[in-house]
Amino acid sequence: MSAHERYHPNDWLSSECRERMKKSEVVSQLETYRLITEHFKPVFRHFFYENYLQPSVWFHKRLAYTRSVAAWSMIGYVLGLGDRHIQNILIDCETAELVHIDFGIAFDQGKLLPYPELVPFRLTRDVVDGMGLPGVEGVFRRCCEETLRLLRNNHESLYTILEVFIHDPLHKWTISPKVLVFSLS
Repeated sequence: MSAHERYHPNDWLSSECRERMKKSEVVSQLETYRLITEHFKPVFRHFFYENYLQPSVWFHKRLAYTRSVAAWSMIGYVLGLGDRHIQNILIDCETAELVHIDFGIAFDQGKLLPYPELVPFRLTRDVVDGMGLPGVEGVFRRCCEETLRLLRNNHESLYTILEVFIHDPLHKWTISPKVLVFSLS
């Protein structure tokens, strides 16, 4: 049973939310989204309540999570990471830090997909819910700023590392027509 079903049993199922968005007309998508948010509430805070029973451990794990979300968000933004869906962002239950997998779409290649990925990083209501009451104001914002400052101050080292990836003969960093056709189906 999902956390949504346990904590908000009267909420709509995620499949119903997806179906409603899919069926909505372009002109009414914002209205549909707002309706969905009323019937599908965030629940990720409960992950921390369920897994970290001691108050001090709960606090430190939530802090580690928030810092990790901030750092990965800025790194993903700078590297143009795409394909950041729920199956490609995992959480290490030991540290409560995010673990990103599948870096096949990077360097803003997601903007070339049939449904372009226009947002710079994944920051859904559930991701923010895990940060607690301050949400994005406070630790998240400060860590985003600090991560960007560190990346900026170390840009030469970062460029050197990225050049290796860009020129890697084992990986092609451009989306082929075949990938575009596959993503349409």
